[in-house]
Amino acid sequence: MSLSRRFPVAARLYKKMMSTATGKWALIGTLIGIIAGLGSIALYLSIEYVTKYLLTELTGFAPPRSGLIAGVTFYKFSPNIHYLFIPLSLIIGGLAVAAILNKTAPEAKGHGTDAAISAFHNDQGRIRKRIPLVKTIASAITIGSGGSAGREGPTAQIAAGFGSFLSDIFHLDDHDRRIAEAAGIGAGIGSIFLAPLGGAILSTEILYKKDFETEALIPSTIASVVGYSIFGYFTGYKTIFVLPVTQIIGFYHPLSLLAYVVIGILAGLSAIFYIKVFYGMSSIFLKAKRISPYAKPAIGGAAVGIIAIFFPEVLGLGYGWVQQILDNNFSLFGSSYLSLFAIFVLLFFLKTLATSLTIGSEGSGGVFAPGLVIGAFMGAAIAIPLRVIFPFLSFDEIVIVSMISMFGGASKAPIAIIIMGTEMTGSYALFIPLMLATTLSYFVSGNLSIYRSQVLDRSQSPAHTDEYRKPIMDEIPVYTAMKKDYFRIGKNEPLRNGINRIRESKTKGVVVEDDGKLEGYLSIEDIPLDADYNQTVETIMQTNVPKISSNENLHVALNRLTTEVSGKLVVIDPGDPNTAVGTLTLSEIADAYNREIRRIKEVQRLETK
Repeated sequence: MSLSRRFPVAARLYKKMMSTATGKWALIGTLIGIIAGLGSIALYLSIEYVTKYLLTELTGFAPPRSGLIAGVTFYKFSPNIHYLFIPLSLIIGGLAVAAILNKTAPEAKGHGTDAAISAFHNDQGRIRKRIPLVKTIASAITIGSGGSAGREGPTAQIAAGFGSFLSDIFHLDDHDRRIAEAAGIGAGIGSIFLAPLGGAILSTEILYKKDFETEALIPSTIASVVGYSIFGYFTGYKTIFVLPVTQIIGFYHPLSLLAYVVIGILAGLSAIFYIKVFYGMSSIFLKAKRISPYAKPAIGGAAVGIIAIFFPEVLGLGYGWVQQILDNNFSLFGSSYLSLFAIFVLLFFLKTLATSLTIGSEGSGGVFAPGLVIGAFMGAAIAIPLRVIFPFLSFDEIVIVSMISMFGGASKAPIAIIIMGTEMTGSYALFIPLMLATTLSYFVSGNLSIYRSQVLDRSQSPAHTDEYRKPIMDEIPVYTAMKKDYFRIGKNEPLRNGINRIRESKTKGVVVEDDGKLEGYLSIEDIPLDADYNQTVETIMQTNVPKISSNENLHVALNRLTTEVSGKLVVIDPGDPNTAVGTLTLSEIADAYNREIRRIKEVQRLETK
């Protein structure tokens, strides 16, 4: 017995939901959101597990936590850290990740968001079913062993992969598969960052450098809210970063805009540096053909481990270090303003290098979280001199604005990142400074993006090629679509005959000819109600004939028909405007258009065989 017979009510409900766009995306968005939320929990716990049993057990080093878990408690270095063992943890993690990825899913290497963006543009939104599981395991090992990477890329790819899987289950076409996959990107990032609105907007913005995929907004909003609700229930609906209750931040002084202009420009330059170093390192590993792909993540991990012997702040996600900066726990970093400035500048460079080594060596993880941390280190450095000039600015607000504006420029998704910044910190008081600095960062960084799979706009995406091609009707000449055996009548025949011919034609008018020459056009619209049916057609006909040359295209014909009351054009010989060769109505245009569409699809089908 089929499921529809066993569960008739559910079958009817399903059929009704899938029959409308609203119902379809409500169902699919909810399912994607469930997986995004559960996937975020799975990745979070997996990272915690690997961090505890590999990095901490081996080295004694436990990185500080963000406000999401640890609140605002101050962190202190353990006296029992075995710093020389840190590279060993990363080498073990690198070897494990290389074995998993090279044997199961090589496309899961690198940062997952970029892979999901590439699938949207180039693969009809198709992601292999094994990717979500493989990405979860590989990213947990990379980050948990100390690799400098983020968890947002993996969750984006996990949820996007499930969106692709659902598309096959529900037999969606390529267009809807792409939308489901984009919704997965937004839901994954919105869930893991506890930023549902930012995640929803990100799904529309992150695919392009200067455009939006607006159709993804509604399904992504549904998916992000569901994913956020599930992951938030697990974490307690806290923000990623917790601001001290004693710290007052906000836009209170117009002169502070000058400071945010400086921050925005420096953030844009920092974004360029981050992108250049990241892809420069990726290129080095890509060109190293003599190095086995099984060894590359271990080599990158070893290099990060050597840096971490002296600067453990570069390890892992790095959120905890940002939290310590926001908590003003400066004793971790230096004892004077000069030493603090120097260490924050150095950490800016080293965190950029560590991230580039971790992911560029074909490890697995995201670039979002490290980008925020790099921006925070930059902000902490420039806050020291800026507060001398602008004493009314707080240290924390400079750090937050720097952190968000830097990655807003690097990601080419400024609107979503601004909103996510407010959601991650729980403060909307910096909305105006964030808008100014992030916009400046976006423009200063130009077309460079940390997501290489982004395209400039929809016209550059293979997913929208057909929309921006020369219109199909421009390629179809009128003579291939016109009705050659058209209805006509002589100008000297009685009007009665003309009316009968119009009725036979099942249109609003017929061609008037005399000895094969075009004389006029008889339209039902021109015949008065009290007309004498015995009078000749010539006395009623139009002499201003609605006509078009046979060598024009259907696009031109369609434009003319939209203003022609009779709904018909007389097709003339291009060499002799007084000779009619056919007629053309919307019906003939539609038939010709459908024939051409079928021909194109058949050609595409044969090409893909």
